[in-house]
Amino acid sequence: MKKFFALLIVLVMLVSLVACGGSNEVVEQNEEQTVKLSLAHIRPVGSSADLAIKAFAEEATELSGGTLEFEIYPASQLGDYTTVQERVGIGDVDMQIASLGSNMDKVFAMSNAAYLCSTWDEAKKMFSEGSSLIEIYKEKLAEYNMTYLAAYPLYFGGIALNVDPVDPTNPQAHSGIKIRVPSMTTFEKTATTLGYLATPLPSSEMFTSVQTGVVDGAIGAGAEMYYGNLSGLVKYYLPINDHFEQWYMYINTDKWNSLSDNQCNAIQTAANNMQEARWKVAEAETSEYEQKLRDSGTVVVEYTDEQLSEFAHIVREAVWPVIAEEYGSEYFESVVDSIK
Repeated sequence: MKKFFALLIVLVMLVSLVACGGSNEVVEQNEEQTVKLSLAHIRPVGSSADLAIKAFAEEATELSGGTLEFEIYPASQLGDYTTVQERVGIGDVDMQIASLGSNMDKVFAMSNAAYLCSTWDEAKKMFSEGSSLIEIYKEKLAEYNMTYLAAYPLYFGGIALNVDPVDPTNPQAHSGIKIRVPSMTTFEKTATTLGYLATPLPSSEMFTSVQTGVVDGAIGAGAEMYYGNLSGLVKYYLPINDHFEQWYMYINTDKWNSLSDNQCNAIQTAANNMQEARWKVAEAETSEYEQKLRDSGTVVVEYTDEQLSEFAHIVREAVWPVIAEEYGSEYFESVVDSIK
């Protein structure tokens, strides 16, 4: 009988231990894990973009109840944005906000296509949530294991020169000035159409190339970037609105799928708020940086709506047939049709 009671006590203890173990396992499964996410961008610390991205991270962390942490890498610390884009795709970096690199897919260059739009009203229609362009990019990013989150509009582009321009309000002036262009067909073709000699160079070489006279100017950026990257070298700025610059925030899809609903909602809400806030200040910020160029001694050429319309007409006629084939005519036509 004593043996029976002893065995019974042992069995009760074992059942209790198993029950406790099962209970702990449920708690662990239901407990939301803290996740640290790496987030890369291309602007310097303290820039308006850097501050906006930090504000996004703080909001997402707060909305998640503190279960999200962000490690922000500014100023291309993790590599050129095209390299980081590939790293996000394989999960080596979690997130990035930057331009989309056409090295992965040529359709990603379509965002910078010449004169897709020429006014801020057109830009808001073409580059905002739900537009044809954004839907194409969501689909394409998904193919490369990345999930689209939001956009970050910046500015309209122009041409910076450290020499005197030739009849700058005339799109058919054919100055023959050698300028740096990004290694994209749309910029090379736009430059040559407007009478410049196009020299493809990465943005990291822009300052040295202008400083040493390898080129006498640049296309592919706007007042903000020229003010920050070509300080003291820009004698003239031609705001011809040749392209609209917008960045995109995206995250590795496997990482996104591993997050809880609460964490995903926190990130998406903060990203949407960042995008909305940016649209409210982007146009005014462009004007501010044009004024900063003036204050630093740069002559900013003034253009009428009619003159800008003539630039757009001439460039579209020459460039669009070429780049439409490069991006895929179906994609390009659907984007262009969205603002008609």
